Amino acid sequence: MTGAVVRRALAADLPAAAALYERVARATLPWLPPETQSVASFLAAAAAEDVFVAEAGGAVVGVASLYAPEDFLHFLFVEAPWQGRGVGAALLAAVAAAARGPLSLKVQRRNEGARRFYAREGFAEADDGGDGADRWIRLVRGL
Repeated sequence: MTGAVVRRALAADLPAAAALYERVARATLPWLPPETQSVASFLAAAAAEDVFVAEAGGAVVGVASLYAPEDFLHFLFVEAPWQGRGVGAALLAAVAAAARGPLSLKVQRRNEGARRFYAREGFAEADDGGDGADRWIRLVRGL
């Protein structure tokens, strides 16, 4: 990874992390209702999660969160200019190190880029669900 440092988020990082989440999620998942990808929804979830950020030049360029009771990767988003540079893999590694067991996550069925990323990172499809535009696949690694 070039130029970014991954660390646990501080309270002061959360507004920038939430803004990144809203911006990147809406660009990546345009078929979902925008209110499901908002600063408010991120902050509500982050209150019960371990949040990690990738920082470069004083700016948050990536964010990931772990819901620790279920070893569930809830969010992982990276700014477009930083994608393909190892930031997502570094965030994933930080989350995996904080988890107590195998990681799982849900990915939108239509999100081909994320599905390829997680496959490269050793995740396998476990099951699926949702309906309409909100179809997802649950992925698991490390069983």
